[in-house]
Amino acid sequence: MSSSMGLPRSVLRHHPIYSYPEADIPAWVRASRQLGNRQRSWFHSLPGSSLLLRLASQFPSASLATLVGIGISVALLVILLAQWLGGWVSLASDDLHYGRPRTFQTDAFVGHEQTGQPSHFVALNIKGQIEVIELPGNDAAHARIFIGPRLSGSHVELIPITLQFVDPYHTHYPDMQLHIGTATVLFHNTYTGFQLQR
Repeated sequence: MSSSMGLPRSVLRHHPIYSYPEADIPAWVRASRQLGNRQRSWFHSLPGSSLLLRLASQFPSASLATLVGIGISVALLVILLAQWLGGWVSLASDDLHYGRPRTFQTDAFVGHEQTGQPSHFVALNIKGQIEVIELPGNDAAHARIFIGPRLSGSHVELIPITLQFVDPYHTHYPDMQLHIGTATVLFHNTYTGFQLQR
């Protein structure tokens, strides 16, 4: 029941195991330990490693491949959700700024004015057909409509249009640029109206 030292055997089990000095440990064992420590620190620096460790502790019988597969699936789901949310936010922002149908309005002096007031312009995207209405000098009685390009594809009626007037040569008859999404269409100022440049 008792050992030669007079202690019960149950106590002997808990005696500290002799630890060898670092110099007595073979070099390949020390290198293996250092490599393992580096791998563990590298793993802990990865995003999502804490989630994988938590899953591993809750499901100790699951393999590493299963845990990695679950992590990849969750990451893909988060990416898809973020893309959908980004698209929804962009669409809601366009609805707020441009309405439906997409409409943009601005005032500019383009040389067609007779009243001393700037001309008023309304750009419309009506089911993919781009139209620009000009009220010269803000005079609705002399309104003109300029037909722009017809857009093709799905959901083209949701693409916003903006107008910009450029006068690089300072002629006081600026040309009209339509910005349709990422594309730009130029209307040349003919001194009495605008002509689409193809």
